[in-house]
Amino acid sequence: MSLGPFELRVTPEALKQIQKVMEDPSKKGLQKQIKKALLNLQKNPQHSSLRSHLMPQFDSMFGTKVYSSYAQNNTPQAYRILWAYGPDKKQLTVLAIIPHY
Repeated sequence: MSLGPFELRVTPEALKQIQKVMEDPSKKGLQKQIKKALLNLQKNPQHSSLRSHLMPQFDSMFGTKVYSSYAQNNTPQAYRILWAYGPDKKQLTVLAIIPHY
């Protein structure tokens, strides 16, 4: 994906998480929200609707500074996108898409 200023890379684990949501017909709303959030992330990781912020508790797990962005808001167990800058300039790596607990 390289429509905007950043190329999105997706880890195999994040890809599995995305596919699980996309294959579930009961999650049409979530599918649309994830697609929109990924597009906004690609265009501008600091887009106001994403509410991107550092998640230092995940840094050691992934070996880099990890950010969290909203795929959903005001929803029980709202989904979040965990991501990092890189590995190259103008690339973002989606690490996970998970419900927020």
